[in-house]
Amino acid sequence: MQTDSGRYLLWLAGAVFLVGLSTISSQNVTPVEFVYAGVLLAISIQAYISWSWKRSTRIPIWALVCAAHFIFYGMAIFGALRKSPSAFDHGSDLPDSVLTTAMLVGIAGLLSVGVGRMATMHILGSKTFGLSVLEMGARTPARIQTLLLLGIVANLFGVPFFGTVVWNISTIAFSSLPLAAFLWLVLVRRFRRLSQLDFFLAFVFLATRVISGARFNASLGTIVGPFLLMGVADVSLKRKLPWPMITVAACLIFFLQPGKTTLRHEMTRGEVGVGMTDAIVRWGQVSISGWDDVLEGRVPLDEQLSATSSRASLLAMTGLILEKTPETVPYQLGTSYPLLIKNLIPRVLWPDKPSVNVANQFFQVEYGLTDRQDLMSVSIACGFEAEGYMNFGWVGILGIGLLVGSVLAIYELAFFSRGSTLTAIAVGLALLPGFLTIESQLVQYLGGILQLAFAAAIVFHQAERERSSHGVQGAVETERSPSTVATR
Repeated sequence: MQTDSGRYLLWLAGAVFLVGLSTISSQNVTPVEFVYAGVLLAISIQAYISWSWKRSTRIPIWALVCAAHFIFYGMAIFGALRKSPSAFDHGSDLPDSVLTTAMLVGIAGLLSVGVGRMATMHILGSKTFGLSVLEMGARTPARIQTLLLLGIVANLFGVPFFGTVVWNISTIAFSSLPLAAFLWLVLVRRFRRLSQLDFFLAFVFLATRVISGARFNASLGTIVGPFLLMGVADVSLKRKLPWPMITVAACLIFFLQPGKTTLRHEMTRGEVGVGMTDAIVRWGQVSISGWDDVLEGRVPLDEQLSATSSRASLLAMTGLILEKTPETVPYQLGTSYPLLIKNLIPRVLWPDKPSVNVANQFFQVEYGLTDRQDLMSVSIACGFEAEGYMNFGWVGILGIGLLVGSVLAIYELAFFSRGSTLTAIAVGLALLPGFLTIESQLVQYLGGILQLAFAAAIVFHQAERERSSHGVQGAVETERSPSTVATR
């Protein structure tokens, strides 16, 4: 339980952090922008404090969603990216009034998500969804080890079937589900010793995942994601934030992000070797060189950090939509939202199914971000809240927020309630990055999550529950109250 001194320390740390951002930033942050950033940070801190007192769920999912909004709509105001991303504006800066309103979009969207979440939880009460999934026994099920092997192969050689109608299925089978299996072992190790085979598979999966993150398109999320999820997994058991893991992940992001663009350009030109570790070694070299320039004074710190801040900002995209809707681009009145239902139909059954990128492509072309002939190689999103404004104005922001909040509540109750099994928690953790990717548009945001949840329910399903009267399963059962044990 969070003590009074701990709460005060969090508030003090938040204030110091916000003032520190304002001090080191070279941007002319207005008082209103500073206050809005403070509001987003305060909502995040209060969400975590409320979770630490109530412990109604095993993981502070709501606090993490709030933190994502603070990063993309609050902390981003201290970054250097203030130019309009539209070619129609010829690189002109967005006015402070537009950026301020963009921050208000983030606040309004977050509050509406919170209202939708609270309303859904109130309606459902303390109901726990009975998910018939694998129980933890004395030995690791073969399907967990098989998934890890599939993940290792995909990490080394890439996800198969690229460019075919089964691409989404391949991504889930060879990337997302193996990640869930890895997280299952991370959780299980707290209750029993892993076998040598389990430990070997988990270690090789993590190592090859890091390598694949550099080797295939320099994906920083692929590298950092497993470490962050391992830290969040510990929260479900220890009930406190893993600050060492968070610190390591943050340092990796700030160290590697500035060199990512350079690495991708070199990979496109064929200047990076094709060996297993060539890309990650080169990424490290580029990053060290960039930070050396900062330490030697050849490159300003603000410029070095601009790459990181630009990737974690929705202000420019949101500001662009606010400026041009509906005067230049009329409200879309939800034309892309039916894709959310269509997206649930497997592409193998509907080869000509419209792509989820349709929503992105409209935004890219009509708002001047991408030429139509380049749409196959570039995908840019504006976030589901700005998309709500693009469709219905402020009413759209609130309506979409309520929908997302309802889905978020069901997700928390299904995977992180007090009666959840370790397998349910592991699957829920594999879904977590999707819920934190608030820069996605609605079809991508919810569609991908629903597909993965459906696939995980099939793969981790257990038709008959195998009860154990001793060992680690008994230890897990003692954490549940009789009223929250899922009925199978």
